[in-house]
Amino acid sequence: MIHKSVAITDRSSIGEARRAALSAALSLGFSEERRSDIGIVATEAATNILMHASSGEIVLCPFSLGETTWLDMFALDSGPGITDIGMAMEDGFSSIGTAGQGLGAIARIANESSLHSMPGKGTAYWSRFSKGRAVPEMALGILNIPVQGEVVCGDSFYLNLGETSSTYMVVDGLGHGAGATEAASEAVTTVTRYAEEPLAPIVERTHDALKKTRGAAMSIARVDHDRLTLAYAGVGNISGILVSGTQSRSTVSQNGTLGAVLPRSVQEYNYPVDRNTLLIMYSDGLNTKLSLSSYPGLQNRHPALIAAVLYRDFSRKRDDATVLVAPLGASVA
Repeated sequence: MIHKSVAITDRSSIGEARRAALSAALSLGFSEERRSDIGIVATEAATNILMHASSGEIVLCPFSLGETTWLDMFALDSGPGITDIGMAMEDGFSSIGTAGQGLGAIARIANESSLHSMPGKGTAYWSRFSKGRAVPEMALGILNIPVQGEVVCGDSFYLNLGETSSTYMVVDGLGHGAGATEAASEAVTTVTRYAEEPLAPIVERTHDALKKTRGAAMSIARVDHDRLTLAYAGVGNISGILVSGTQSRSTVSQNGTLGAVLPRSVQEYNYPVDRNTLLIMYSDGLNTKLSLSSYPGLQNRHPALIAAVLYRDFSRKRDDATVLVAPLGASVA
């Protein structure tokens, strides 16, 4: 499903954001009443950006995973930020003399929502709308956004969330546009087909499948929730970081391009983790110096909000961008 970013630059952007949100909700099969709610939230969120920060973006991320369907909506800006978040969430509060209903209304309408704001760095507001089976609590956060001017994304991802283990994959087809999308889609198909195998054989099978495409970079991670271990294998420039408290470790990805140049021996690396560890995986559409160190307390927030802040502040804006954040101590009940 296509994730979309709508730039908020003037009053006409508000209507564009609303229409995009309604289209995403319709594609997921939300009821007419719920689609109306989602349109209201998009309008409120875009209006807040324009009035408080002058510019920003609304990001829409639809998901369908088994019996679970949801829409994540992010309102992102790099404006002055909010000094008192608690007060800003109260109905009737406004710093600019308006009715002040926006943030409070969004929190009531959404199934889940959260806000992060730092003076001088801007504000990120996340809302999740669920349909059918409830979304697993704290399961993950992911944004997968095509470069401006493209309607398809050359990055993609695979998820398999379970009670005892979960698997996460991020792939970046070379370049962008239709050819990159074809490569990424073939990688997802292959990983899905062989998902129960060890990681190194999955990477090798994906390499063979991508020989008919322009190729891709890919990393795949599998966490054992009971043993608290992470297995990781990657070829190319998909980056991985394990964050726990003040400690941060980069995972190892081997040089090469799936479909073109495979390492002589694909390696699977194993890492001990704890129940507070976050896995962050991202494509080269984000700066390699990505870090949470400048955001006190952010790593304890919902992973969707973390992913949004990282996308906002580290996206290069000249390539497709994907960032995935998963708490490794959380299994799916």
